[in-house]
Amino acid sequence: MNTPDWSSTLTMGNAEIDEQHRMLIHMIRELGDQMEAGEHRQGVLDALQGMLAYAATHFEDEEELMEEADWDGLDRHEGLHAEFLWKAGDLEVQVKEDVAQASREVLKYLLHWLVDHIQVEDRKFFERVRH
Repeated sequence: MNTPDWSSTLTMGNAEIDEQHRMLIHMIRELGDQMEAGEHRQGVLDALQGMLAYAATHFEDEEELMEEADWDGLDRHEGLHAEFLWKAGDLEVQVKEDVAQASREVLKYLLHWLVDHIQVEDRKFFERVRH
C-alpha cells in the first residue's frame, strides 16, 4: 500500500500512546495489503473489525489522558475520533457487501486521517502536557 508509514515525526513522547499509534498504522496498512492481494471477504472483514476494536480502545485511552489533564479540547477531539470510526464503519459495510469493490480510497483516507490526526491534533495535547 503506497501510503504513509510510521516515522519519528509521529512520536508523542508517551510510550503507550506511541505504540498504539504505531500499531494502528500497521493494522491499516496490513488491511490495505490484504485487500490489494484479493484476500477473501471474511479475512478482510476480520482484520477490519480487529482494527476498529483496537482504534476504539486507543481512542478511549487517549481521551482518558485528556480528561485527566482537564484539557479544554477534549470534546472536539472526541468528535474527531468519532469521525474516524464512522468512516471506518462505512468501509466495513462496503467489505460486507463486496470486498472486491470495497473502496481502497476509504482505506487510504483512514490512514492519511490517522497520520494527520497524530501530527496535528494529538500533538496539540501532548505538547501541552509536556510543558
